[in-house]
Amino acid sequence: MLFTILLYLHILSVIVATGPLFAIFPILKRMEHAEQPELHSYITSLKGLLRAVANGGHFLVPTGLILIYFSGWSWTSPWLIVTYVVMVCSLFFMARAFKPAMKFSESADFTKEQFIHMVKSATWKYIILMGFFLWLMVAKPNFWG
Repeated sequence: MLFTILLYLHILSVIVATGPLFAIFPILKRMEHAEQPELHSYITSLKGLLRAVANGGHFLVPTGLILIYFSGWSWTSPWLIVTYVVMVCSLFFMARAFKPAMKFSESADFTKEQFIHMVKSATWKYIILMGFFLWLMVAKPNFWG
């Protein structure tokens, strides 16, 4: 029963860490046609969505580690080793994916077009990365063995 609850908490954290990313695209589309006074409210909305993504990620890792411990999978299973390597390599990106765009939004050089491009690019990279992690968790591929 505890394992099932942990699994559902882990899945819920994946949804929270990934789902809001898809809400970014409609906001960016509206920003394309927005006038200067409206831009601040869109940027504030994006910051809120990104906070939700980050909070989901903070819950995702601990629940995943606890699930590995209780599941009986070896910590050295190929799919887990690849997960560790990709996670360590991506920590820099995940922690800082949107920070340059948010700093740019507060700079004197801010342009709406450049900001939209930066956020859209970071969002797609993050979605692809999360999709790769999802594939690892579901498929549990045996890369060697």
